[in-house]
Amino acid sequence: MYINLSDLREIGLKKSVSKEVEIHDLEFVGREIEINDVIRLDLEIYNTQDSFLLEGSIEAVLVLTCSRCLEKYKDPVKIDISEEVLKSDLEDQDELFIDEIIVDNIILSLPIKTLCSETCKGLCPICGQNLNKGDCDCEIDNIDPRLQKLKDFYEK
Repeated sequence: MYINLSDLREIGLKKSVSKEVEIHDLEFVGREIEINDVIRLDLEIYNTQDSFLLEGSIEAVLVLTCSRCLEKYKDPVKIDISEEVLKSDLEDQDELFIDEIIVDNIILSLPIKTLCSETCKGLCPICGQNLNKGDCDCEIDNIDPRLQKLKDFYEK
């Protein structure tokens, strides 16, 4: 999506932009990021000597996959933006392509480990049962192989 900057020719002028933007699903480092509905964009654009300064926020509903249980969940986010776009980097100073800025800020806001909840129990390592939905009958023996000999010592 392009934003018209032709009315910001003089240094010091400011423009407010409120739009709803449609961006299709994203993929980043093998992680699929679905975007529900539209992205709400509220920006203030300032014309400075050498650049355009963008400040504002993005509101969106992301659909992410939990790192523990592999279930999809909705994550409403509100991201504050503060970007500087150099005029020398623009081909045409009358319009600004905003999609890359939006996508970059969404990706940067993602947590390293996406969790549907802090109390997510994940999957059983033996049978694959989602432990949030119910328990399984597997016996999980979490013994560090380096300490296995100590277990044998106490069994004698």
